Amino acid sequence: MDHTLFRVMVAALLIGFVAHRGFYTRKVKHSTEAVREQLELGRASQIAGLLAILALLATIIYVFIPAWISWSSLLLPIWSRWLGVGVALGGFVLLQWSQQWLGKNWSDAPKLLEGQEMVANGPYHWIRHPIYAAFLLILGSLLLISANWFVGAMWIGMTSLDVASRMNAEEAMMLGQFGERYQAYMRRTGRLFPRILKRRDSGK
Repeated sequence: MDHTLFRVMVAALLIGFVAHRGFYTRKVKHSTEAVREQLELGRASQIAGLLAILALLATIIYVFIPAWISWSSLLLPIWSRWLGVGVALGGFVLLQWSQQWLGKNWSDAPKLLEGQEMVANGPYHWIRHPIYAAFLLILGSLLLISANWFVGAMWIGMTSLDVASRMNAEEAMMLGQFGERYQAYMRRTGRLFPRILKRRDSGK
């Protein structure tokens, strides 16, 4: 089977992802004076940065010199690779939907901004970090689309570590800013996926 189409889709997916991030980074800018607090990301984020380099190199090799990375190929049925394409597209839909609802409250790093609002509508009605959920869907889909476990593992590992580090930092800041209101929001929502069973208040 000719895998050229899937290699092209992998490249297009990553280019689209980077372009989307770049667009909003330029569109939503905050002055230094507008930043009230910015937390440093932990060691997990640093490790994620190293994995990102490996993931990018592996993907470039997969796209342009696939024979060099054929040792980590997976024998996946064709439908599963198209399923990966569907997952990626769903991730982009969620990403754009979340970005529109977050608006000027978005920043490219965990920051507390002057006039920061607690957004709880749109996808934020069900999950606290839909943008990071979208990241996992988009970059995680590369495992299926590429049918290459090394390419997929690098992207999934990098994204998981970075997302975990960012979520912890952001929730710490939001708790400090909104207190009980954010605690109540956390009790009724999931971090990355909708909460099926809502946590009951203990009454204490």
